[in-house]
Amino acid sequence: MRQSLLTVALLVLAWLAWMLRDLLVLVGFAALLAYALDPAVRLVERIPLPGRRSVPRGVASGVVILTIGLIVVWALIAAVPRLTTEIVRFAGAAPATLTRLEQEIRAFIQAHGWGGLLSSPGGAASGTVTTLLDAAQKWSIQLLGGALGNLGQIAGLVLLPLLTFYLLADRGAVRSSALTFVPEHWRPQAERLLNAVDPALRAYVRGQAAVCLVMGTVMGLALHLLGLPVALLLGVIVGLAEIIPVLGFWLASAAIALAGYSIRPELALTGFAAYLIINNLIGYLVSPRLLGREIKMHPFVITVSILAGGTLLGPAGSILALPSAAMAQAVIAEFARDPSKRSDTYPKGESRT
Repeated sequence: MRQSLLTVALLVLAWLAWMLRDLLVLVGFAALLAYALDPAVRLVERIPLPGRRSVPRGVASGVVILTIGLIVVWALIAAVPRLTTEIVRFAGAAPATLTRLEQEIRAFIQAHGWGGLLSSPGGAASGTVTTLLDAAQKWSIQLLGGALGNLGQIAGLVLLPLLTFYLLADRGAVRSSALTFVPEHWRPQAERLLNAVDPALRAYVRGQAAVCLVMGTVMGLALHLLGLPVALLLGVIVGLAEIIPVLGFWLASAAIALAGYSIRPELALTGFAAYLIINNLIGYLVSPRLLGREIKMHPFVITVSILAGGTLLGPAGSILALPSAAMAQAVIAEFARDPSKRSDTYPKGESRT
């Protein structure tokens, strides 16, 4: 009877989790951001103050979040006007640019004796190149429409800084409060679960930070050598885009294309080609190994996790897929290991996010 009630309770919890998946995704982002900002908060905490040994945890958390918020606002104020101008300019010149690009591709194909590629199997006048360009344009419009259609969900992210602040400033209190919702006889197991999850999330944040650093640095240098303007800013954008699988690639590609187009159209194509090649090389050869080394997960499992998360929850699911897989792996390992080696308690005096 007790086992049946437990099964029903788990099914109800799974149903509630699915119904509240948008809220859980938001909390998941706040937790990841808290883990990412924790080193900066610890650094601010060490600053000595008159009459105190260090900065209070809450003050340090507020300073870090406020500083990042100001940086983001400044970047938007500085970048949005220029970005808007470039988008308008790009849109105005796009038809002529695409026409010239199609003519150059046709001339290249004809020069190499591949004229059959320019006509469809039925011999219609519309060529394969035109069809591909039209398909790319329609796909881009659909992608933009889907992004705009999710603005209502994106608006919920205004709560992200507040949730992150709570997790950073009062992590011990948040943990204790959450445990009060767990029946008392299950709390030791809940403690073990939280103790196992903490190092897994910290390892994921370290691995993801390494991937972002490598990708941003390599692309920044490559774009600088190609002669693109604001290569440093583009490198930062590319690095941050690594946090968002698939969609991040297209956002970074758009930034590179606009920056290159401000000089000449050929530079936009060259920059995009360089990003495409480097992104694939690092994505297949470097990123899985860096993340796998930190979270002790095979690149095959990493790739499947990202695909599964994207299928279930879209871009947000792709971002949360790896930390979720790392947590699941850590929890299973914790509950399967020898009882004498379990980490049932924190080290004395330590609390975690």
